[in-house]
Amino acid sequence: MEQPMQITELKPVRVVPANFGPLRGANANARITGPCGDTMEFWLRVEDGRVKRAMFTTDGCEASIRCGSAAAEWAESKPVEVVAAVTQADVLAAAGNIPEDSKHCGLLAANTLKAALATLKPT
Repeated sequence: MEQPMQITELKPVRVVPANFGPLRGANANARITGPCGDTMEFWLRVEDGRVKRAMFTTDGCEASIRCGSAAAEWAESKPVEVVAAVTQADVLAAAGNIPEDSKHCGLLAANTLKAALATLKPT
């Protein structure tokens, strides 16, 4: 009789955030590579002076993913003036518990979000 398989090691599962990936119909977009080597890209759809939708990608670590996702969620429905003033502290507060040695990911997300907004094309 065949023995049931035993699991001896569980590997972490990376969950892909719902706001991860390119955004069709975006009218603003920017990509920045940070000093740590992580690259982040944001796509925004801005209508009537507000960010209606924000999506991002990164090739970085878990903290980079969390910060990018948090920044995208934070930006949605906000006026462009508020989003243009986003800070590292805003992103880190939205992301939650980011390790000290990964807090630079919050700055990368904030800078990339602002850079995307700066490319806004009129609709």
